[in-house]
Amino acid sequence: MKYLEQCIKESLRLYPPIQMIGRQTIKEFTVNNKYFIPSNSTVYVPLLCVHRDPQTFPNPEVFDPSRFSPEMCKNRNPYSFIPFSAGPRNCIGQKFALLEEKTFLATIFRKYKIQSFVHRNEIKIDISIVIKPSNKLKMKFELR
Repeated sequence: MKYLEQCIKESLRLYPPIQMIGRQTIKEFTVNNKYFIPSNSTVYVPLLCVHRDPQTFPNPEVFDPSRFSPEMCKNRNPYSFIPFSAGPRNCIGQKFALLEEKTFLATIFRKYKIQSFVHRNEIKIDISIVIKPSNKLKMKFELR
């Protein structure tokens, strides 16, 4: 189940459920000594960009569940992976969603061998409120 959780987190890194989160600034600040952000500004954080930052996740387009092993997560900034937002305004159903997904996938994988006929590079993303594929994902389910 630990490896399954790593796979789920890596999938959420590549395809977070939402495309961005917005926050209201309380005080002014500067980003990278370049960009001044005044107080009471609305700042949007694009999760697809945060999760694909090559400084945090080398080879960001490669699916690598080992990124979420305890050793790899140990020194990583906790805000570098935020598929359900973070801090006081994070999703209250986050833990439930992950447990539900693990249970569902473990049940399916116990009974079926799954083969995808669509390569990840062929998936077109529909970036609306919720990120989802815009094309059909053809798969084959074979009983074990």
